[in-house]
Amino acid sequence: MTWRGSAAVRFALAAAPFLGAAAILAALFWRIPPERVAAALAEADLSRFFAALIPVSLLYVVLDTGLMTAVLRWFHPPGLRFAEALAVRAVDYLVTLWNGRASQAAMVGTLGRRLGAAAPGSGYWECAGTILFLDLCQRGHLLVWAALGAMALGERSPGQIPAALGIGVAASVLFIAFLRGRLRAAGLGPPRWRLLKTFRSAAPRHYLLVLAWKAPLIAAAALGHSLAVDAFGIEIGPLDLLATLPIIFLAGALPIAVARVGTAQAAWVYFHAADAAASPGGEAGLLAYSLAAHLTFLLANAILAAPFLPSAWRMIIQGGGGRRFG
Repeated sequence: MTWRGSAAVRFALAAAPFLGAAAILAALFWRIPPERVAAALAEADLSRFFAALIPVSLLYVVLDTGLMTAVLRWFHPPGLRFAEALAVRAVDYLVTLWNGRASQAAMVGTLGRRLGAAAPGSGYWECAGTILFLDLCQRGHLLVWAALGAMALGERSPGQIPAALGIGVAASVLFIAFLRGRLRAAGLGPPRWRLLKTFRSAAPRHYLLVLAWKAPLIAAAALGHSLAVDAFGIEIGPLDLLATLPIIFLAGALPIAVARVGTAQAAWVYFHAADAAASPGGEAGLLAYSLAAHLTFLLANAILAAPFLPSAWRMIIQGGGGRRFG
């Protein structure tokens, strides 16, 4: 491939999420005129909206940071203090406003710099593996809850979702078994890459502990979103949201949109259009809510963690001795 051809492919791959988000939003705004969405936003009770969602964001930051602190102590002893882990998460939340994958790379760079010299076997590659472990657990956590939600929804759940979730859960289990060397009898032994060190070390109890640690977030999110969406004139019960939110979050994680914009909004409208039609806010209120809630969550996380950015900078500057890739 020529240099120009390679550059064109990279540009197309970089532009695809933006084009995907634009296409999905265009379809939504074709169905629900933007002026109606703007009017719904103007009429919303924003004080109630923020009062319901900010505590959820605060709980998310605390539990998310606590989980990172625990995981680093498991696989990179002595790990980090909670405040240091919060500094790493601050980098994550701020860079996520631009690009989720870039935020993971930023965390790897910060952790590799901080832990590379202090903890043997905690260089950049090993830290990258731990971030991938957390990402896999996050998706597995949502898959489990989404499967339960799909069963709770019954006929309201799209026919393809149970099959897709089943494939996702099965693939995750097989992948973990492969990394733990449980498939050697079938001639499938895991490579000895430094990137996979955390996966080789992780026992089933580690995965279960992560799932248990994150479970309160789903319950809190269901209650918070139920109260917050009511501020836009939409009535959705917490139990309904407990079933649909994991699927909405999984839709937001699809790599066909940027900053999870577009796919999550489409999922909100798909699952709760009937609730919106039966409520004063209507579909315009639902779309306005989904956009406002998403933006609020991203910005609130970044603002809550921003005071710890100087600590992250000191970790990068003063960390010293971090191993290079390779």
